[in-house]
Amino acid sequence: MKLTRLAIALTLALGSSQIALADDAEKDKAKKEEQTIAQMIENKTATLGLFDFYQDKETGETLMLLDESQLDTPFLHFAQTVDGLADAGHFRGGYRGEKIIEFRRYFDRIDIVTKTYRYQFDENNPISRAKDANISEAVLASIKIEKVENGKIVLKVDKLFLSEALHKVSPWARVDDKDAKKRFKLGKLNSKKSRILSKRAYDNNVDIVVDYVFNNPNPSVYGSKAVSDPRSVSIKLQHSFIELPKNEFTPRYQDARIGYFGQQYDQMTSSSWAPYKDVINRWNLVKKDPSAALSEPVEPIVWWIENTTPIEWRNTISEAVLAWNSSFEKAGFKNALQVKIQPDDATWQAGDLNYNVLRWTSSPQPRFGGYGPSLANPLTGQLLGADIMLEFVFMKNRWIYNSLYSQGAVSVGFSDIEQLHQGPGSIGALNCSAGYELQQGLLLSQAMSKGSDIENKAVLKEGLRHLVLHEVGHTLGLNHNMKASILWDEKEIHDKSLTQGALTGSVMDYAPINVAPRGTTQGDYFQTEPGLYDDWAIEYGYSIALEDSTEEAERLATILARSNEKGLAFGNDADDMRAPGRHIDPRIMTSDLSSNPVAYASDRMALIQSLLSELKDKTLIDGQSHQQLLISVNSLFGQYRRQAEVISRQIGGVYIERNVVDHSKTQSLPYTPVPKEKQQAAMQALTSYVFAGDTLASMQPLYNYMQHQRRGFNHFDKNEDPKAHDMILNMQKSVLNQLLHKKVLKRISDTSLYGNDYSLTAVLSDLTAAIFVASKKASSISRNIQVEYVERLIAIAGVAKSSAYDNLAKAAALGQLSEILDNSSSMSFGKSVEAKAQDAYISLMINKALKV
Repeated sequence: MKLTRLAIALTLALGSSQIALADDAEKDKAKKEEQTIAQMIENKTATLGLFDFYQDKETGETLMLLDESQLDTPFLHFAQTVDGLADAGHFRGGYRGEKIIEFRRYFDRIDIVTKTYRYQFDENNPISRAKDANISEAVLASIKIEKVENGKIVLKVDKLFLSEALHKVSPWARVDDKDAKKRFKLGKLNSKKSRILSKRAYDNNVDIVVDYVFNNPNPSVYGSKAVSDPRSVSIKLQHSFIELPKNEFTPRYQDARIGYFGQQYDQMTSSSWAPYKDVINRWNLVKKDPSAALSEPVEPIVWWIENTTPIEWRNTISEAVLAWNSSFEKAGFKNALQVKIQPDDATWQAGDLNYNVLRWTSSPQPRFGGYGPSLANPLTGQLLGADIMLEFVFMKNRWIYNSLYSQGAVSVGFSDIEQLHQGPGSIGALNCSAGYELQQGLLLSQAMSKGSDIENKAVLKEGLRHLVLHEVGHTLGLNHNMKASILWDEKEIHDKSLTQGALTGSVMDYAPINVAPRGTTQGDYFQTEPGLYDDWAIEYGYSIALEDSTEEAERLATILARSNEKGLAFGNDADDMRAPGRHIDPRIMTSDLSSNPVAYASDRMALIQSLLSELKDKTLIDGQSHQQLLISVNSLFGQYRRQAEVISRQIGGVYIERNVVDHSKTQSLPYTPVPKEKQQAAMQALTSYVFAGDTLASMQPLYNYMQHQRRGFNHFDKNEDPKAHDMILNMQKSVLNQLLHKKVLKRISDTSLYGNDYSLTAVLSDLTAAIFVASKKASSISRNIQVEYVERLIAIAGVAKSSAYDNLAKAAALGQLSEILDNSSSMSFGKSVEAKAQDAYISLMINKALKV
C-alpha cells in the first residue's frame, strides 16, 4: 500500500515536472518568436552583401538573411576548391561546376531548387504552356524559417553548408570501375568536424569557404604521401552565390567550324532539322567609342599575377597574356587585356571571383601544367570570372608519375586527369594537359643541350609563354584545336622567317616542342604568338555586332565562310584521336606537328635515337646518382612512342570537313579517306621505326645504367631492373591497339566503298610483313611482337572463342594466320635455334586455335 502511494506520488511529481518543462519550452519558444531580427543578430559578426550573414562569436552558428524580393529569382551557385587532395579529385583553384538555383518559400520553409534551362520554347506557341512537362527540378535543401520581419527572412544555414546538399564534394562513383578496391576513399562526411571558415560578401556575389572533413576509420587504401592520415581528410571548398548580370549582353551563337566553350539549348517548338541555338562563352566587351574602328573597351579583361609567382617569370607571363591583344585589335579592341601584380599585402584572395588571377603552385601530385577554367552565365554565355593555375613542377626535371616506362608501365599519361570534372556524364572539357607536353619538350631540349644556361632559359621562356597563351585562350572561351598543327609542312616549320612565332594555326593545340632534325637550322621551339585561327576565332566571338539582325547574321556568315583558308582548320577533343580506336581524322591529334605528320614523326624518332646514343656523356656526372639518365631515357622513349602512335592514326583514317553546304563554290567532302600513298608511307615508317628487329638499338647500351635513386625502402615491393623487352613491346602493342582495333578494321572496309584504295587485306598483309621480318634480321624484340600479333589475329578471327569483330575482319585475320602458318612450317634449314623454336611455337599457337 505504501509502495502504491509512493508510485502515485512520484508519477504526479514527474508529471508536474514535465508540465513545468513543457511550459518553460513554450515560454522559450514564445520568447524566441518575440525576438526581433535586430536582437537575433546582436553581437554577431556581420558579413553584408548580396546575402547577409551573421555568425555567433562563441558557437560559430551562422544566420543568413534573405530578402523576400530575392525569392523565386535565379541566382548562380558556383563551387570551387580552395585547397584539396589529388587523391580525391580536388586541387587548389579547381572549378567544380555551376548551377542556376532559386530560393522558394513553402509555408514555414525555404526550398533551394535547381532546374535545367536547356529546353527553350517559343512563348507564342501554345505548346509553351506545357514547357515544364517531364523536366525534373531538384530540391537541394529545405530550411526552416526562423523569423520573417519587414521583408527579411532569417535562416540557420550551418546544416546547409556543412552537408553536400549544394554540391557533391566527395567523388562520384565511377561506372564499371574495375579498380574501385584500389582507389583511395574519403569515407563519410563528418559535419561535427567540418567548419565554415570564412565569408566574403559584395553587392552582387558572396563567397562562403567551408572546410569539409571526411572520416574513414578503417581505410584499405592509404593514398599518396600527400595524405597526412587516411582516416581524416580535409577539403576546403568555396560556395559562391552570384547575382545574374543585368546588362545588354547579346549571346552569340555557336558554330561547328570554330571552337568555343558554350551553353547548349534545344528549341522545343522548332521544326528545324537541327533545332539548336547553342551560344558561346565570351566576355562582355563593349567599345568606349562605338564609332571607332579600334577602341578600348569600357571594362577590359584584367588579369592579376598572384604574388606566389616566381619573380623571374612574371614578365614572361605578362607578355604572354598581353600577346592576345593583337588578336583583339583585329576584332576592333585596343588593350582588351591588362595585367597587374597582386601586392604582397593585398587584402583580397586569389579565389575571389571579382579578380581574374594567374596563380602558381607546386603540388605533390600535380594534375596539370596549366589549367584555365572560367565561369559563365548558363543563360547567356557571358563570362563572369576566370583563373589560371600554373604548376611549378612542369618547369623542372621532376618525374611526376609513380611509374616509369622502364619499369614496364603500359602507359604514362593524363587519362585520369582528364576526367576530373565532377558529375555523371561529364567530359572534363576544361581540364588541360598542355603542361605535360611542355615538360616533355623541355626534357627533350635538355637532352640536346650543350650545357648553355642561356639556351636553356630561352627555351624555357618560349615554353612558358606558350603555356600561358594556351591557358588564357581557354579563359577567353576557346576550347582546344587539335587540327591546327597542319599549318606548315615538315620543312617550313623549321623556318623562323615563315613561322614568326606561330608554329600552328592556334595556340590551343597540343603541339610538341619543335626541335629541328640534325643538319637543319633550328626554328621556333614553341608557339609564342596567337595563330591565324586564334585571330579568326576572336574576330567571330568578340567583334561588335550590327544592330540590324539580318545584317548581323550576314556579317557572321561572311566570317565563318573563311573556314577553308589555310591556318583556320579546327577540330577539338570531341574529334581527336589520342586514344586507340577513338575518332577518325588523323589530323585531329595530340603531339603531332606539320601537314606531313609521318615525315615529321620519322625525323623526331631518328633524332631521339641519336640523342639516346649520346646520353651517357651528358647525364652521368661524377658524384651524382643515375637518376638524370633514368628520367631522360624514359622521357625520350615516351616521346618516341608517342610519335609511333601519331603515325599509326593515318592508316584507316578519314579526313573530316565541317563546312556548310554552298553550291556556289567547290567544297571538300565531309568525309574523305586518307590517300593510299599516305597510309602506305605510315606503314613503312612503322616498319622501320617500330617493328624492325633493331628497333631502338641505341637504347640498349643504357640499360646497365638505368638505376633509380634509392630512397629508403621505396623499392621494397618491386624488382628495380629495367624491363627492356616490356618497354619495346608495350610501345608496339600501343600501335597494334590502333591498327587492329575493331573500329579501325571495320572503317578500312567501310571506306573501300567511298574512296579508300588501301584494302583490309593489303593493310594486314603489309603489317604481317613488317612484323615477320627475315630470320636473319629477327631479334628477341621481333619474336616478342610476333607472338603478340598472332594472339591478336586469333582473337580477331574468332577461331578459339567468339569475336566482336565484323565478318570481313574475321576473314582477313584468318587469311593472315594461314599465311603465317605456311611460312612457319616451311623449310627450317639454316635457321638459328631461336628461329626454329619461334616457328614451332607460332605453328603450335595457330594449330591449337584452329584445332588442326
